Amino acid sequence: MVTVILLPPFIFLGFFRKGLTRKGRLLLPLAKTYSKVLYTVFRVRVIPSGFEQIDPQRPYVFMANHTSIADPLAIAIAIPQPFHCVFKKELARIPVFGWALLSLGQIMVDRENTEQARASIGGSISGLSGNNCIVIFPEGRVSHDGSLLPLKKGGFHLAIQAGLPIVPVRVAGARQVCPPGGSGHFHDGVISVQAFSPLDVCGKTEADIPDLMEKVRRRLA
Repeated sequence: MVTVILLPPFIFLGFFRKGLTRKGRLLLPLAKTYSKVLYTVFRVRVIPSGFEQIDPQRPYVFMANHTSIADPLAIAIAIPQPFHCVFKKELARIPVFGWALLSLGQIMVDRENTEQARASIGGSISGLSGNNCIVIFPEGRVSHDGSLLPLKKGGFHLAIQAGLPIVPVRVAGARQVCPPGGSGHFHDGVISVQAFSPLDVCGKTEADIPDLMEKVRRRLA
């Protein structure tokens, strides 16, 4: 009901709003309202921390661990500036919700095609301006046992190419709120979203990616 009521007007506006930056600014109030309404209904409380280290007027690449479908909603509440979330193409097939992702400038990738995924994210980053950010789950998929999966390099390549600082974001409690592999049923609970100090990529090259990956991994784990 929340999806059907809230999303269609923004889908309509999104199709007529040109440019990723403007679409991101349109998405921000929708994402926060949508997530807060759902979590109020589900009796889920989100506790952000560490975001005082983030300059809301600057763009970043936020990299978060992925343990549940509840993660993106919690992150939407916590992040202060407009963002574009990288999502798998299968989500675009979901009526209304998938249409909103497409019309509001979210970044669709094919997980089976690395080159296409990298080109899609790279093209999106080049089309951003102002304080619009990218949100990536560098594991590439939900971890079903709660352990951190191997991180993929694509987001790190693009952060370096775009010169955007990387902000590791650790989400905890989402597995208990909505266990992966289940029916999608939400339970009441608390989700913490912790941002760490930005990792500067200025002057970094591909040779520095393993070190950046290890720094992000330590924080997400």
